[in-house]
Amino acid sequence: ATMAQYQPARQVQQLSARNRYRVHHSMASIISLIGAPGSGKGTYGALLASRISNTSFVSVGDILRENSLTNKNLALVLRSGALVDDAIANDAVVQSLESRTNSKSDGSIRVILDGYPRTYAQASLLSRWPVSLRPTLAILFDVPDEICKTKMLGRRKCSICNRSFNINGIHTGGFDMPPMLPESCEVECDQEVDWKKRDDDTSDTIKLRMEVYHMETKPVLKYWEDQGELLRFVPFKGVKE
Repeated sequence: ATMAQYQPARQVQQLSARNRYRVHHSMASIISLIGAPGSGKGTYGALLASRISNTSFVSVGDILRENSLTNKNLALVLRSGALVDDAIANDAVVQSLESRTNSKSDGSIRVILDGYPRTYAQASLLSRWPVSLRPTLAILFDVPDEICKTKMLGRRKCSICNRSFNINGIHTGGFDMPPMLPESCEVECDQEVDWKKRDDDTSDTIKLRMEVYHMETKPVLKYWEDQGELLRFVPFKGVKE
C-alpha cells in the first residue's frame, strides 16, 4: 500500500468503537493479528493482551526464533527474510498453544496471536487444528509500506536492560507516531553502544520481507473476509489510538 491510498485520513476505515467492543467482548479465545513487517502488530498485540483479562500475547516470530536456536536451517531462513515452511510454522504454533492449554487446570486458553496464519496455505491448515485452538477473529494492521520500512530501520533493543525502543518518528500523511524512547532507566545504558538492531532489520532484507508479505500473506485476508471475521485498523496515531 502506498501513502496515496491513505489520503485523506478520514476515508480509511479504522477500528471503530463498535469494533473495539467486538475485540474486547468477543467470544473468540484466540485473535489473529495480520500486518506487514513493521506495522506495529506486535506492539499493539502486547498492549491489547494487557487490557483483556486473562489473555496472553504469543508472537509466532518469537516462537520460531526460539526454535532456531537449535535448528540451524531455520535460523538461516529467518535471517534471509524468507517465509518459514508452512508445515514447520504450523507445528511450532500448535505445540506452543497446546502447551499453554495444558498449563491451565480447566484447559482454557485466551491468546492474541501475532503472525499466524501468514499464508493462505497456513490458513487452510486451521481446519485441522483442535476447535479450541482455532483463531476466530482477525485484525489487519493497515499501514503504508514506507512507514513500515522507516519503523523497522529504527527498531533497537538494549542489551543491558533488554527493553525495545524505536528511534524513528513518523509525521506524514495523517500518521503521527513519535519515536518510542525510554523516559527513564534503572540501569545506565549507552544508546550508541548498547542498543542493537535485529539481524534482519537491514534495507535489503526489509525489501524482501515486504515483497514476500504482499505476495504470500495478503491472500489470507480473503480467507478471513470469507469467514466474516476481519477487522481493519489504521493506527494513525501509533500506540495513542
